[in-house]
Amino acid sequence: MLHVAWREFSTTVFTKAFILGVFLPPVLIVGVLAIMPLLMNQKSPRISGHIALLDETGRVAPLLEGAFDDERVGERLKEQTQKAIEQMPGGEAAKKMMEQSGPMAAAAMTQSRPRLSVRTLPEGADIEKEKEPLLDAQTKSKEPNPDTRLALAVIPRAAVSPGEGENYERYELFVAPKLDIEVQQDIHGQLRRAIVDARLAASGLDPAVVRRMTDVPRVQAKSVTRTGERKFNEAAQILIPGAFMFLLWIASFTCGQYLLTTTIEEKSSRVMEVLLSAVSPMQLLTGKIVGQMMVGLVVLVVYCGLGVGTLFALAMGDIIPLANVIYLLVYFLIAFFFIGSMMAAVGSAVSDMREAQSLLAPIMIVLIIPMMLWFPILRNPNSIFAQVCSFLPPISPFVMILRLSGSEPVPTWQIPASIALGVVGVIASLWLAAKIFRVGVLMYGKPPDFKTLIRWIRMA
Repeated sequence: MLHVAWREFSTTVFTKAFILGVFLPPVLIVGVLAIMPLLMNQKSPRISGHIALLDETGRVAPLLEGAFDDERVGERLKEQTQKAIEQMPGGEAAKKMMEQSGPMAAAAMTQSRPRLSVRTLPEGADIEKEKEPLLDAQTKSKEPNPDTRLALAVIPRAAVSPGEGENYERYELFVAPKLDIEVQQDIHGQLRRAIVDARLAASGLDPAVVRRMTDVPRVQAKSVTRTGERKFNEAAQILIPGAFMFLLWIASFTCGQYLLTTTIEEKSSRVMEVLLSAVSPMQLLTGKIVGQMMVGLVVLVVYCGLGVGTLFALAMGDIIPLANVIYLLVYFLIAFFFIGSMMAAVGSAVSDMREAQSLLAPIMIVLIIPMMLWFPILRNPNSIFAQVCSFLPPISPFVMILRLSGSEPVPTWQIPASIALGVVGVIASLWLAAKIFRVGVLMYGKPPDFKTLIRWIRMA
């Protein structure tokens, strides 16, 4: 059995395809993050032109004077960058990285900052005729051209001063084809601000005073723990449990797929008959599952180590308790034996991958349930539904690791109970897989259906 396990492990791990598949994605991610500042620092063609404004109120146009000057646009850019840094989830190291790359990004955006102006149209201008210059507008060019019309804004009188008992009307904005979405958002933002200021002024209120009264700085919540206060990480509360579940799912299914493929290849090439002349079907099945389980552990350790190491580098290591990493290992063993036994049973019953798909479809539908119910379980991890799913093999390992990684504590008794039930389920699945493996490994011809598999279980 150990010889078979080592053969499965070595022929999978010591291959270029496996090494590239496991280590290349993290290298690519690190490389993209490294060159991102350089890409952001590249100068792009500058957007230049004007915004035509048909202001029926006569109050909005004066408030838009200078709204798109370089200095005002730069202030808005700086404010947006600062808000992004303040709202960025993570430790101080992550924010420091953002602050260091912020000036570089701001400098790059300064070079390609749009150069816009506002031109007020005379009252009674034909809107359809004023739209025509938008059709042939070149939104980006090396040479700035202030005569290029990039947008047309129409502000009706009722947008600022509606009749008594009537609602405010919406303004209309027409833009040139393929105008940058960020420029459109900036134009919308300045139009909304000017219209609101005009409404406040028409009501006898000072817009500056009202804005100071309604501006409430964002406050980052702090969670109180026995070791002291720490900043509450909203993104981590959602992403960390999902990361644990996806890591468990990827490690289990990747190596389960290897087990299915090798079993089918050995059966179709008649190598299985040679192997069975030296070992028993049970020894062969157990060795193959144990070997691929070790491959899964390699994948799990590599990605889990990279993730935890990255969190510690960003001063966020405290958001993952050590117990959760241990539970990840325990539930991986349970999940893989479930999946591995099913993959081995299916692989021994068919002769090619096409035949395996029909038998795998119902299994995949069941095992994908935790992915579909990620958010409902995370929002209420101690609901009756979540607790029931925690004791339903084969999805119990995925649900339990999701609940344990969440913010709400799981009743202590459910952890050993789910592990014990998982072990019983593993023994039952291995017993069923062994019966199918013993019969199917030397059966050729028409692929079996589920009724045939049940008959094999009764026969063996």
